[in-house]
Amino acid sequence: MKRIVAIFIPVCFILVAAEAQNETDAVRYSQNFYGGTARSLSMGGAFGGLGADFSSASLNPAGIGVYRSSEFTFTPSLTFDNTSTTYLSGINRDNAYRFAFKNLGFVHTRLSGKDQGWVGITYGVGYNQLNNFNRNTRMSGIQLSGGSMSSSLLDNFTNNANAGDAYWSQFYEELAWNANLMPYDTVAGVYWNDIQEAQYGQFQNRRIQESGGIGEYAFTLGANYSNRLYVGATFGLHRLDYSYHMVHSEVDDAEIIPYFNSFTFTEHLDTRGTGYTFKAGVIFRPISLIRLGVAFHLPTFYKIREDFYTDMSSTFDAGTGEPDYYETSPDNHFEYWLRTPYKLIGSVALQLGKLAIVSADYEYMDYRKANFDSRPSDESLLKQNDRIDQVLKASSNIRLGAEVHLGPMYLRGGGAFYDSPYKAIPENGKNSDAWNISLGGGLGFRGKKVFVDLAYVDRFSTTQYWLYVPEDTRGAEIRNQNQQMAVTVGFKF
Repeated sequence: MKRIVAIFIPVCFILVAAEAQNETDAVRYSQNFYGGTARSLSMGGAFGGLGADFSSASLNPAGIGVYRSSEFTFTPSLTFDNTSTTYLSGINRDNAYRFAFKNLGFVHTRLSGKDQGWVGITYGVGYNQLNNFNRNTRMSGIQLSGGSMSSSLLDNFTNNANAGDAYWSQFYEELAWNANLMPYDTVAGVYWNDIQEAQYGQFQNRRIQESGGIGEYAFTLGANYSNRLYVGATFGLHRLDYSYHMVHSEVDDAEIIPYFNSFTFTEHLDTRGTGYTFKAGVIFRPISLIRLGVAFHLPTFYKIREDFYTDMSSTFDAGTGEPDYYETSPDNHFEYWLRTPYKLIGSVALQLGKLAIVSADYEYMDYRKANFDSRPSDESLLKQNDRIDQVLKASSNIRLGAEVHLGPMYLRGGGAFYDSPYKAIPENGKNSDAWNISLGGGLGFRGKKVFVDLAYVDRFSTTQYWLYVPEDTRGAEIRNQNQQMAVTVGFKF
């Protein structure tokens, strides 16, 4: 009997999974959720107009010039990441945790002894965390038998195979073919799969494990002119580390699909990168009450190496329960360059004597300026640069913070709003509203030589995720809560 598969390939089909570098990678490696000290964390990261805190090296280096003494700080932290996913009317929860250092910094200040002219100069070296990728996500549900919106990952592979050699990949379609999941009908001249032929009804499960982060090793210099003008610059070396492990399975639990029993597809990616950037900033204090800050961050230029492989196993009704077929792809090693967008940060802070501080930062970033490159030139990367311009946009981030001084103790609170980098177009689904919102607070205890700061921060976001494009028309909704607890111990000398 002839089995014919209909092929549907819309414009968004350029998101084929074989192209590992895409706009999602550009966003992931460009977007920063600044770590740094517990004081900065508890105040929403709104430190662009303040200073005298090592987090200034990564935000507005002019804040390094505010220091009046030398200092050493370190900030251990514990992060819990919780996800709740809705997919095919099923709700799944998963979590991950990680211990890490958000900050390690040393600054040395030399004062001139004058109140006018160049009052002091400060140089520093240290580390600030810029992003944390640790997250586990799970989604599962049953594709309705005969459902008009039902689909399978095998549909994606089958449609690609029928689209021609240009869409055939040794990491995807070839594995399905060798695992006997995508036979070829020599009469009709098309590939097909059992799940689609039986009109679905299989149970789907996908688990994604992500780990790693981005950290900045900062070499910074700041100066104080007449206690009114502060200037600074930072040369930053970035270390990027990202691992992605995805396991996707589909099982005929109801035994309604002839011959087919199950398949499991695994995708693994290890990414390592080193980048460099330069930041400069100014803080101006027209009166003792007000501080105004401006900082400019040049793009970060990353050299990135990816190691990637996939594997696939399948079982069938006549089998023994063990995998009847197991196929693995070759290891793929690929190097490329990524230029992230520039950033512009404007800040204002109010210092109410020794009683309180209120601060606000506005950050502008145009994600359309992210750019992939490789040597020799890779055509797929050039296509992704066009796609970045089509689906991403400029975004604005706002950070607010406050601190109240109560004797030796400080009470702090703050929050931040990180705009979505995605345009409001149908192709992006609901992700144009995929904001990140964080709320935090903390305590500080300061002596003449030693200080301790505590911080707790909650960050929330909701995103839409498609398991495969374009066949998964509904997608999954992922709600994420990232909880951070940090303590900074510092010594003045």
